Amino acid sequence: MQRRSRLIWGFLLVVSAAWILLGTFFTSEHYDGGNLGQELSREIQSVGGEAEIGALAELPLPVFFLATGLPIALVALFLLWRGIRRGSASKLPEMDTVKQRSPSKPLDANSVMRRQALFATLLALLFAFLLWNMGGAPGGVGSDVVSGTSAHLLWPVRLFVTFIHEAGHSVAALITGGQVKEFTVSPNGSGLAVTSGGDPALILPAGYLGAALFGSVLFYLTSRHPYLTRGLSVFLGLSVIILTVAFARPDQAGNFTANVIGIGFGVGLVALGWSAPDIVNVFILNTLALLTGLNAVIDVSYLVRHPDAGIGEIMNDAAAFANAYTPLLPASVIAFIWSAVAVLMLGAAVYFGLLKQVGGEISEAVNGKN
Repeated sequence: MQRRSRLIWGFLLVVSAAWILLGTFFTSEHYDGGNLGQELSREIQSVGGEAEIGALAELPLPVFFLATGLPIALVALFLLWRGIRRGSASKLPEMDTVKQRSPSKPLDANSVMRRQALFATLLALLFAFLLWNMGGAPGGVGSDVVSGTSAHLLWPVRLFVTFIHEAGHSVAALITGGQVKEFTVSPNGSGLAVTSGGDPALILPAGYLGAALFGSVLFYLTSRHPYLTRGLSVFLGLSVIILTVAFARPDQAGNFTANVIGIGFGVGLVALGWSAPDIVNVFILNTLALLTGLNAVIDVSYLVRHPDAGIGEIMNDAAAFANAYTPLLPASVIAFIWSAVAVLMLGAAVYFGLLKQVGGEISEAVNGKN
């Protein structure tokens, strides 16, 4: 009976989470140009007007799905957690002594931390997804950064992604024996890295793929090794500060965007790792990782549709790579390949960092193990 109830609450949790995530996505501008979302908004407004519920008609769609799905998800999560605890307690009498339990099994600090980190990761995934769809995705190189209700939150992240992009070019230049003269970030989300020497075949893709790799590795490490997150935050913060001081410079218009973003995020990450609890680090780092990875994927996907995009007379990375190394393949094909690689990296990080752990927890719950 307990196993059946756990299955029911687990199924209800999955359905409610899918209602929030899929509903938010399919009604956003990322799907069908937002047409489905506009139609649903009109239907909700019509129902709200007929029922004389003005607040219902004024709710943004992401808030509507969150408000209708989150309470059910939280109740299901609580009941599922309680069922797992009861199942664990019922297994204890079958043991000769509690000491016979494997040190790697739950009831120890590592297992508690692992489950708390898993919950924080799920919250980060939900928060990043909602924030992304509420604010609208950036259009790509040289386009408007974001628009919508969460623009003021996504704009710094958008600039941080550009910072990581240009830092990726810089690090690749240094690794391949080249030099970095400077890199800049502009308020509209564009950026430029000036390097000399090194291997351009590795330097050119290191911007988009470097940002995607940064987000993917950060998500995996934070999700799988939550005890490392405080040290990871400090390490990342110091690395960003060092890159900023060494290479970040004002752009052509004199904007110190790269310097402000680098120092701001660097100091914030150091403070986060120095003083915040592990769980807070897990939530914030995973949110940053997901938003960085998503922005990187959208950026390179933008080049598939706009292979001629660039900054003035400066070609984008995919076009420069195609001209130099693959004359038979157009820039759009190179951008598509990079986009596929970025999606695979981010997907692998989510699978091994989150989904595999969720599957393990569900399997333990179904089998009546703790």
